[in-house]
Amino acid sequence: MKSKISRRQFLKQSAFAGVGLSLAPKRALQNYIVEPGVFSFGIVADLHYAEKDMRINRYYRHSDEKLHRCIETFNRNKLPFAITVGDLIDKAPDKPTEIEYVGTIRRVFSELRGDKHFVLGNHDLARFSKEEFIARCRGVIDKSYYSFDAGGYHFVILDANFRQDGEPYQEGNFTWRDTSIPKHQQSWLRKDLKKAGKKGVFVFVHQNLHDENSRYGVKNADEVRNILKEAGNVLAVIQGHHHEGGYTRINGIHYLTLKALVDGPWLENNAYGILSVDSRNRIRVRGFGKQEDLILG
Repeated sequence: MKSKISRRQFLKQSAFAGVGLSLAPKRALQNYIVEPGVFSFGIVADLHYAEKDMRINRYYRHSDEKLHRCIETFNRNKLPFAITVGDLIDKAPDKPTEIEYVGTIRRVFSELRGDKHFVLGNHDLARFSKEEFIARCRGVIDKSYYSFDAGGYHFVILDANFRQDGEPYQEGNFTWRDTSIPKHQQSWLRKDLKKAGKKGVFVFVHQNLHDENSRYGVKNADEVRNILKEAGNVLAVIQGHHHEGGYTRINGIHYLTLKALVDGPWLENNAYGILSVDSRNRIRVRGFGKQEDLILG
């Protein structure tokens, strides 16, 4: 196993990584400030931090430094909170090492001056039960699914880390394509959306709700989409898992899949965004690195 490089070494190597480097870091560090009259928050997905060699274009060791740059941007914009949409870490050879990975990401996230929210991803549970992972993230998350209000909007965190037979994921008992949102969580969601009333709602989940037939999709996503449709107040679903990202609109609801922070080397391949919503519920995503700018009208 290679030793971890220091932040200074990381940034020095990044500066000589190639001619395309200047675009993303310059953009991420520029003095972009969110527009007045909108509510904004930070979004990032699929960090997969681990101290191991690159595989399938995932540069695991680079993720803590990429996240540090992401948090700098969020702080510069004085965002009230940020959400990471699952897979904070990648699988370690043993649980003590996995605990170290969680600690590293938590330390970087502690630099955020706003509130912090973690969505559970399948890779977060490679060596843990949900209770064990949540215990390591106490103070950021206390439950695997929950909701909160901010800026006049309602935010829902979902947990699709259940097998289709209803069993929750934990170390060694799942395959990543077998994913569902069980009936008891669907019942909670229906009641929660009703309580939200006329507030615009944003839903966050790691696996994909827009296509149950995709290998990245929640296998009973159609049931969940019907709940969102019937509620009539859901503006957008923000998800990760499919590292290439994507966008679609179903029944008037935006489904945005974020690009993965872990993919590609160094800072030019960072990926995160600031989502802003105005008084007319018009949504804009300001992307940094590989994450595109989007206007969801």
